[in-house]
Amino acid sequence: MESNSGYSSPRNYSWAAFLILVGIMFLLNTTGVVSWTIWMYVLRFWPILIVLIGVRIILGNSLFARIVGMLLTIVLTVGALGVAYIQAGGQGLSFLPKKVNDWVLEGGSGVFNLKADTVQESEEYSFDEYEGIKERAFKMDVGACKFTIEDEDISKHLKIESSYPEAYKSPKLESSFEEGKLDLEFVGASAKSVNLFYDESEYDITFGKLDTSTDLDIKLGAGEGRVTLEELKVRDVWAEVGAGKLSMDFGMDSLPSGELRFSVGAGQITLRIPQRVGYELTYDLGVGEIKAAGRDISGISGGRGKFTSSNFNTSDIKLNIFVSVGVGSFNIESN
Repeated sequence: MESNSGYSSPRNYSWAAFLILVGIMFLLNTTGVVSWTIWMYVLRFWPILIVLIGVRIILGNSLFARIVGMLLTIVLTVGALGVAYIQAGGQGLSFLPKKVNDWVLEGGSGVFNLKADTVQESEEYSFDEYEGIKERAFKMDVGACKFTIEDEDISKHLKIESSYPEAYKSPKLESSFEEGKLDLEFVGASAKSVNLFYDESEYDITFGKLDTSTDLDIKLGAGEGRVTLEELKVRDVWAEVGAGKLSMDFGMDSLPSGELRFSVGAGQITLRIPQRVGYELTYDLGVGEIKAAGRDISGISGGRGKFTSSNFNTSDIKLNIFVSVGVGSFNIESN
């Protein structure tokens, strides 16, 4: 049986160009040049795929059509990645005019910003229905958002200021009380139906009643969170980050007295503690990075291990920290 050696299927230049560009972006992600958070912004441009498929059907499979399709794929893909990079990082590209960067950051006249009207809410919680609160545990689960957590000398247990898309389900705070312990669970705003876009919700959370012993359990998918505590009596801390970025700053009066556990997927966690505090870091490291006291632990050994600060034996205040890192990074700094 003879083979038709003279036949070759048309090459799909568009698909090849798309894979090369996406592969470059993944390379920049894994090397830490570009944050993984960018993909939450890239997903909003998924209709580009439909446009490219439609163009391919209209133009056919001629050489001219394949070249035009490839050029269009490059332009649209690079444009989408560029806009996503600018909005994810909150700063422009140096080679673009300032007017262009500002236009993109402001949503491109509505073209690049799929957030419609937002709801602004501010709630204070005293929990007067519970008597004899001696301790509390705050659990926070937010998929993709920006948030801050701070402490302030106020009479309320909690104050939450929220901003989220009007089309989303409102955030919820549930509470329960048993044997002197107040359990709080905060769930961020969520889409009412299937939604691939970054929800752009923002939360500013303030703890009052600073003498109340408090556990923190934070789960962040993507986005960015910042925890800055000065006087709150913190006991245990658990933090899990997927592709987001979380920083946690503690002062001497807010330094956790119990357990500190951190888990990082493809994102980043930075922990800042007072310089006089000693610590022992027990870690489980994949292909990511762990830095302690400016020292790259991942360059010493991967897998599981321990790192002890130089002042651990002499310090009167010691922390035991447990960290698990996949392809992201964990950094501990002294301030």
